[in-house]
Amino acid sequence: MADNKNQHFVPKAHLKPFSVDGEGKAIHLFNLDADRAIPNAAVRKQCSHDYLYGQDRQLETAIQTIEGAYGSAIQRLVTQAAEPTGLDRLVLRRFVLLQHLRTEAASVSASQITAALAQLPGVLPEGEAFDPKTAMLEAVQAAMLFYARSMKIVDDLQVTLVRNRTATPFVTSDDPAVLTNRWHLQNPRADGLAFGVRSGGAIMLLPLSPELLAVFHDPNVYAVPHRGGVIQLRRDEDVRALNDHQILNCAANLYFRRWDDREAIAAAARETAPHRRDPRHRTTYAVRDQVIGEHIRYEARPLADILPQAEGDVLVHTETLRARPVRWPRFLQYRRDGRMYSNGTRTGFVREGCLAAGFVEGAGYRRVRV
Repeated sequence: MADNKNQHFVPKAHLKPFSVDGEGKAIHLFNLDADRAIPNAAVRKQCSHDYLYGQDRQLETAIQTIEGAYGSAIQRLVTQAAEPTGLDRLVLRRFVLLQHLRTEAASVSASQITAALAQLPGVLPEGEAFDPKTAMLEAVQAAMLFYARSMKIVDDLQVTLVRNRTATPFVTSDDPAVLTNRWHLQNPRADGLAFGVRSGGAIMLLPLSPELLAVFHDPNVYAVPHRGGVIQLRRDEDVRALNDHQILNCAANLYFRRWDDREAIAAAARETAPHRRDPRHRTTYAVRDQVIGEHIRYEARPLADILPQAEGDVLVHTETLRARPVRWPRFLQYRRDGRMYSNGTRTGFVREGCLAAGFVEGAGYRRVRV
């Protein structure tokens, strides 16, 4: 059985630099649904569930090991303002992927396929009802298994630290490890395709403190000017662009250190919140229509039309709907010689590093100019 019943999906080590006086005890938050700031919330009560990772002591210990390494790296990079080492970059890569996969929002997203299938007759055992909480917890545990197998999937992303030299602080949230993709969201060639961790043009953002943020980006698509792996950020507009991602990605709460910043954070949330995706997922159902040679054709139909005749083949497709930021930080630019790979299928555009490391299935991939 796990040693700790109350398990955090955003660890206290991440929230501590954003807490009041950096002490890790109390933290201010802004709740988007209530549209109000709440002072001095207890850090220990934020972003946690009972037995989130099940009752597997080995899994819990492994996660705590990664969190411990992350906490040590944060101590050096934030408290001591040290320059990032190769080990720091490795720890940050491991942590950002873990954090992206394990939040409550991520588990809800992953459990959507179970929820979609449960709408069809005969999927669940007779007399058994769909339990969203169980599906969510199972999704988190499945994500941890994926993480164990695929933690190197982000090792090709370049890591750059952004030191905030402005009066506008970075904020964090209950889903702080943001996955986005500027190229995918702006390029017509990607219309109708989804993007993920292995996609060409992937970007991950993780605030480390009000004064420090880590950017992970596809080095074959973007050029990020830096000195020794660090950017000195001096434009408030760039900080606000990075904070937009926390507002767009969070489930409910933003977290910040200084109570005096509450009005500015509230204004930023009200400006950006209309661009959040609601709902965040889309499910498409399709029924078998006809056979054409060696291929089977399916026709997309509303679920209400399918249920009366759901005895035949039914395809279920779920997708995450990504928010489109209205602005990006100025330092994130496209490479003139940018490249990624595609084989013309729904797999979409993938990174060279993921293709070479075996994280991409299929054949016939060709280099594509950005």
